[in-house]
Amino acid sequence: MLCISVTYKRTPDKIRQKFSFTRQEHKEFLNALISDGIIAGGVIISTCNRNELYATINKTNERDSIGFLNISSGIVLRKLEERMAEYKGLSKEEIRSNCYFYQGKRAVLHLYRVVCGLDSMVLGEDEILHQAKEAYLLSKDIGAVCGELNILFQGAFNCAKVSKSRTDIAKTPVSIGTLTANYVEQYIKDNNRQKSVLVIGASGQIGSIVAKDLIAKNISVIGTTRKHKSEYDVLHLAGLEWIGFDKRYDYLNKVSVVVSATRSPHYTLTRGEYEAAQLPDATNLLVDLAVPFDIDRDIELIESVEILGLDHFKQLAKRNNELKSAEGKKIEAIVSEGVEEVLKRLFIRDFLNNLPEKKEQVMKMVYYLKDILDSDSFLKVLEKIYIQEVEG
Repeated sequence: MLCISVTYKRTPDKIRQKFSFTRQEHKEFLNALISDGIIAGGVIISTCNRNELYATINKTNERDSIGFLNISSGIVLRKLEERMAEYKGLSKEEIRSNCYFYQGKRAVLHLYRVVCGLDSMVLGEDEILHQAKEAYLLSKDIGAVCGELNILFQGAFNCAKVSKSRTDIAKTPVSIGTLTANYVEQYIKDNNRQKSVLVIGASGQIGSIVAKDLIAKNISVIGTTRKHKSEYDVLHLAGLEWIGFDKRYDYLNKVSVVVSATRSPHYTLTRGEYEAAQLPDATNLLVDLAVPFDIDRDIELIESVEILGLDHFKQLAKRNNELKSAEGKKIEAIVSEGVEEVLKRLFIRDFLNNLPEKKEQVMKMVYYLKDILDSDSFLKVLEKIYIQEVEG
């Protein structure tokens, strides 16, 4: 497997949003790569904090398939780099200066760490697991999940489940949504503001977390919903009032904070309309949790108005991560064990698919070695056995 990754660790959100993929782009890009024979399958995880392409390559010959990491993987990575630059209108320099590139075991390890929340801004958060599952299912719906990808992603999902059950990291879940709610609560207290917040996109994944957490803190929430949303798509909570998206400017003087967390392709708040609607008691704190941006940054040029983006919460997340570091080490061990197991499974799968004759004695030895060797040593032994059995 190969992976091209752009994350909050290396790239600020202003640049990161250039790499984001909509659902339609996810489908179009993967279909093009597969139809052109560049990859065998792929999944694109595109969230507020990361944009990642996971792909498996077409095996060029039997020997490469046994090795799992195809000798042409470097060539494929370069092709993926070129195609991504072309599709997103980026230069090769932008790709190379912002992306991490992973191959083989490192790519598998990265996937497992991502799905288990070890690579997140907030250590151990659950949102990325749901986002990864959503991305996987989207790829599966368009036929972009091959057998190898299926094994790897299902293994990662299971590893995340085991991590949550064996550690205490989930007992104090802190997501970006929760961090936002905590910050907003403190802001309202410190500034003696009314306990009311407008959440644009309150029915979405992050917006709903913000809304729920604020309500749990006895802060009333006004959430926006679009006309095409059915009643089953929105939250039904005491303390949550729903308004039409087109009414959002009418409520600026009725709340202390505005949080915007949508997947909208256009701004949810623009400077001109904001200034026209703003009253003396209107909010002066805006929180933008979207990539690309939801809120027109020119609004911040208005006196006393402050906009906080995702990057603002990095420091808050860092402090939280320190508290969870001990549990994180336990998850690292679980991930390492899971990666070893899935790699061995894939190695045996490829070995069996290419072995002309499956001798009982050979198979007994293979499964015995699987239990006593690490994945790197196991692969080397399998390759030697394959050569001996096929080439004599």
